[in-house]
Amino acid sequence: MSDFMMSQVQGLLAKVADDLEKMGDTNTAQTDMLLGAINDLAANMFATQAILCVLLRDHPVDPKQVKAWIAAQTGSPDEAPKAQGIVDMLLGADKKKN
Repeated sequence: MSDFMMSQVQGLLAKVADDLEKMGDTNTAQTDMLLGAINDLAANMFATQAILCVLLRDHPVDPKQVKAWIAAQTGSPDEAPKAQGIVDMLLGADKKKN
């Protein structure tokens, strides 16, 4: 292979390496932005749960009615098990064991 062709190959390989580095930097920046958004969302949800828990102490809600509403919206009582569990957490049903 001639020196000219070798230099062309080396130039192309260097460009590919630079492009891969740029892709990695972009991916890192996007991941950081996504993690920040998830953190903001989690903080918002936690604050909302705290507000609901405090309000529900003064204004009790029947967990069966809430779960029936979830079942009606999803079409099945087994469709949203995490939501059913969060109902228990927010309404303090898990504290009945104490």
